[in-house]
Amino acid sequence: MIRPATWTTNQLSGVVLIAGLAALFLWLFYGPWPEIVGWPFIAALGIAAACGILMLAITLRDLKQRSGRGSRLKPIRAFDVIVGLLLAVPSLIELSTIVPESLASFGP
Repeated sequence: MIRPATWTTNQLSGVVLIAGLAALFLWLFYGPWPEIVGWPFIAALGIAAACGILMLAITLRDLKQRSGRGSRLKPIRAFDVIVGLLLAVPSLIELSTIVPESLASFGP
């Protein structure tokens, strides 16, 4: 049986790194120029939050499917959970602050 392709945390780590660094870089310029970097910053935050949530989901799936793989993988799983939370939580908090203001600018 052919299994559908699924992402692993190793494959996701490149996207995570780029999205996180892009969000951090754009955050530096969001304060002085929110009208210029606003939408790219929101996009980078959204991608970083999605990657963090996906990393948590992949880790949980791995824990559920392969629960007896041994104690050697516990530090790796802990690292994946920490990285996922560090990406998802701050990104979602910042998005909850920025997005309502950005959407209000479209109003009359």
